[in-house]
Amino acid sequence: MKKIIYILLFAVTFMGCDDYLEKDLVVEQTEENFYRTEDDMYRALVAAYEPLQRNWGESLQLTMDIVSDDAYGGGGSATDGVSGKKADRGITTASEGMWSAMWNDHYAGVYGANVFLEKVDASEISEEQKTQFKGEALFLRAYYYANLVRVFENVPLITKTLASSEYSQAAAPVADVYAQIVSDLETSISYLEGVTYDNDQKGRVTEWAPRALLARMFLFYDGVYGSGDASSTMPGDVTGSDVLTYLNQVITNSGADLLPDFGNLWGHSEFTDSWVENSIEGVFEVQFSNQGEGWQWYNAPFDIGNKMVVFVGPRGTSADSEYYSGWGFSPATQQLYDSYQEGDLRRDFTLLDMVAELGEGNFEEADQYTGYLNKKYAGLKSQVPVVGQEQLNFPQNYISIRFADVLLMAAELEIHLGSAANAAVHYNKVRARAFGESYSSVSTVTLEQIFEERKLEFALEGIRYWDLLRRGMPVLESAVQATNLGGIYDSAVNTAARGFWPIPSTEIALSNNALKQNDGY
Repeated sequence: MKKIIYILLFAVTFMGCDDYLEKDLVVEQTEENFYRTEDDMYRALVAAYEPLQRNWGESLQLTMDIVSDDAYGGGGSATDGVSGKKADRGITTASEGMWSAMWNDHYAGVYGANVFLEKVDASEISEEQKTQFKGEALFLRAYYYANLVRVFENVPLITKTLASSEYSQAAAPVADVYAQIVSDLETSISYLEGVTYDNDQKGRVTEWAPRALLARMFLFYDGVYGSGDASSTMPGDVTGSDVLTYLNQVITNSGADLLPDFGNLWGHSEFTDSWVENSIEGVFEVQFSNQGEGWQWYNAPFDIGNKMVVFVGPRGTSADSEYYSGWGFSPATQQLYDSYQEGDLRRDFTLLDMVAELGEGNFEEADQYTGYLNKKYAGLKSQVPVVGQEQLNFPQNYISIRFADVLLMAAELEIHLGSAANAAVHYNKVRARAFGESYSSVSTVTLEQIFEERKLEFALEGIRYWDLLRRGMPVLESAVQATNLGGIYDSAVNTAARGFWPIPSTEIALSNNALKQNDGY
């Protein structure tokens, strides 16, 4: 799907810079005549994918790492990245720009999906292609809402393009948002059945991604609003048994599997020659490219690289370092490093040990320095492009849903609803890769072991916070409090907010106060 990236330069505006000067094309391509051909609809579909790439600054992934027990804020100084540090300390406000950016970027994705779904039936493409494209768009809309409802909880539910008289939208009942997510994902599964892609189209949604996302959302809903033991029914009439069936279908039928070496997922020097993105482990990956020719930050059609890798990379690296000199955000906590047992290979592919790998004097200590950074997503000099602005142009994909997550979600549900033996099989498979030949399989596994395994497996991938929150506020508070060492290492939870974040004040104003602020802000 890297090929799709190039179309992003045209998908939102229908034309590139050179084409803009051609008056005939401006006249020919209008909203009334655009949504017709296969190429038209393909570009319109890509416009719904495009907001996935908007990870400027304090992105969703980076922020969720910082507010969990995985990391602190970091950056160049105490005044750098203040919004993230305030969130980490439980004192964020509704006026912080990062909440507006997350809100706007996700609703841009919802809008792109809605436009596509409204236009596709009247297009000239085949019925088979309409069905496939709809399946992708429905997954994307559900994905954007899955993030919105977990971050802000109380959000407007918009499933069509709005007339100007409809712009003042109140938040929908939370149950309605979950029901829409379920509807979109289940329809996506049916529409994408049997769909496969050529190698240059990998990264597009398949039928397995909505199955996995539905399980992720059920577990979150069950933990925050339900019983916490998988006996709940999520709005949309989805049960724990339903999502366990979906996960087993991914495990059995998708062809997905764990890569033999954990380090292969991230592409650092030890595995550079065998690093393959969109691998058998990536159930859904957000695509990035190093071929964007733009030179301006916050320019959506042109910012097609993974900006987060610059944010989390080490500062002031030496000329012979493999690491691009980044900005030192989200330094990992000591407790995360200490959580890995001796022999766990994941630690040294998850955490960049600054002194051990770079050497004293070969880097600058960032704010809230702990000695460790996010190695999974730290930018590499080997990825620096020859076109465009290099800090905007790193190609490393964000692996949003991995097969390891499918296995551990299935293990969790098996303990509640199915077979303890099956739970152990899934757990052992993930853990055996982590320890190699030294690992001895277990015959039984507990929920606590599964959650600990999730912590170690998915550290610094933007997942940990949701796992803590769905286990209850006492668990979240206890975990974050363990990283509060005082002074600059000050972390806390806003208990009154129940783990959710503020509705941006700008959105409340734009809604003419139809939106109401969340508790605690």
